Amino acid sequence: MKDDPGTQVIQVETSSLSKRVARALPVTLIALGLGLAAECLFYDRAVGVSFPLWVMLGAVGLLLAARVEGARPARDGLILLLPTLALSWMTFLRSEPFTVFLSAAGTLFGFALWVRTFRTGGWLGFGWLDFILAGAWVPLESWLRPWPTLAAAWRRAVGEKGSRSRGAAVLRGVLLALPALAVFTALLASADLIFGQWVELAFSWLDLEWLMEALGRLIFALIVALFSLGAIVSALLRAQRRPGLGEEKPLIRPFIGFIESAIVLGAVDVLFLLFVLVQFRYFFGGEANISLAGYTYSEYARRGFGELVTVAALSLGLILTLGYVGRREGHQKRAFFGLSALQVALVGVMLVSALERLLLYENAYGFTRLRTYTHVFIPWLALLLVSFLLTLYLGQLRRFAPAAVLAVLGFTLTLGLLNVDAFIARQNIRRYETGGEIDVPYLASLSTDALPLLVELARQAELDVSEELLPALACHAWSLENRMEEQGWPSLHHSQSTALRSLKSLEALDPYKIVRDEEGFWVANGPEGTMVCGYSKNSLR
Repeated sequence: MKDDPGTQVIQVETSSLSKRVARALPVTLIALGLGLAAECLFYDRAVGVSFPLWVMLGAVGLLLAARVEGARPARDGLILLLPTLALSWMTFLRSEPFTVFLSAAGTLFGFALWVRTFRTGGWLGFGWLDFILAGAWVPLESWLRPWPTLAAAWRRAVGEKGSRSRGAAVLRGVLLALPALAVFTALLASADLIFGQWVELAFSWLDLEWLMEALGRLIFALIVALFSLGAIVSALLRAQRRPGLGEEKPLIRPFIGFIESAIVLGAVDVLFLLFVLVQFRYFFGGEANISLAGYTYSEYARRGFGELVTVAALSLGLILTLGYVGRREGHQKRAFFGLSALQVALVGVMLVSALERLLLYENAYGFTRLRTYTHVFIPWLALLLVSFLLTLYLGQLRRFAPAAVLAVLGFTLTLGLLNVDAFIARQNIRRYETGGEIDVPYLASLSTDALPLLVELARQAELDVSEELLPALACHAWSLENRMEEQGWPSLHHSQSTALRSLKSLEALDPYKIVRDEEGFWVANGPEGTMVCGYSKNSLR
């Protein structure tokens, strides 16, 4: 029984883990520098400008190691680096949680993909499993790769005789014994009070708190350095591009006949066509037609936009699955494309309907994060459908995987450029200014991205809105001020700094005082009202 291609690739990858780079010592020193930089930027600090700075340092370190090793990076890998760096800076510019999460995850995935294709390139020809392998194998490989290079660097630094000398053996023994002694001493000191007093007396001359802090920092820097060394070695040693999984022959042989595929697509097409006809009869026909059917326009609009987006995504998955597992020959390929194209066209009408529903719903009830995500997602999904049809027509469904990755990248960058929470605040304030209602508690719960707009609202809004908004802004101001006093420059964040400057410029916040009540809750007290900010024993986080 032959191994499957995925297993063969992993076996080849594993068999090459004992290899090392030629210039082991300078490459190891570069990785050590990255570890020390990570300790300075991240250890016991909130993440801020530190993340994009370290990503840039990682990119520079890999390029410098490539120059030392005499390895030339692939051109399309350098192209991939640009959006990866852009995503890393979004974590500094924005505070909205979903945007930050997608940007950080996209940065890490982009870096893993760059490491895997650093010298070989070809990521635009990857299939689904190749992308999955890049995201899963590269982090694992980064822990397995550094050891041969690290051993070679040690021998280079102390010499062959030095590495085998009695002094080096004693040093290695001491380093291996120290963790074991520390653990057993701590356990025995806890087990016996008298022994614990002797241990405390023996180490009274040491500042144990400082020692533990220094040890923690050293371990953190060494772990990051090892991981960085593994990633660098992985990138430099992969010099030849192997065929991607399923590139030479499909991983799954088509097993569904054309008739079965045509029946499935045709049945779904008929269902979608009936739905679209109803849409044109009622939803696109105007409010009068919907009222005749027993629903108001807002009731009809508020239902279904999430379901329609889900239908569009599932429809794409259905056609893609049939495209992989269905057998087609000659004219059957054109018939399959025709049925798929009809379904995509009908899904396009549904997406227009979903977008119309969403716009009406936003006009009636205001903007929220989920509605904004969907608002941005629909155009990218429509673009993805078009790219799918193109790859299907050309008979290159494998190309759809990088198109989907680029679509996710574009969606993430769009969220960052849009500034989701600021967009929500701006749209809801505009709706309030034209006579609509405003949900002050919801707006106050948004991230610091929205605070400059809320400050302007507090200056211009009517008394009932400002009375509700000002205590929340006072809580935000105190929280941000405490946070920035406790953190150094690596935790500097553009959104938070801009929000704090804006809050400090609001004179209406001056009378507000943050005090802790008897139950331990921090409360904002002021002339316009009070608000519970949070609960903490020491300070608001």
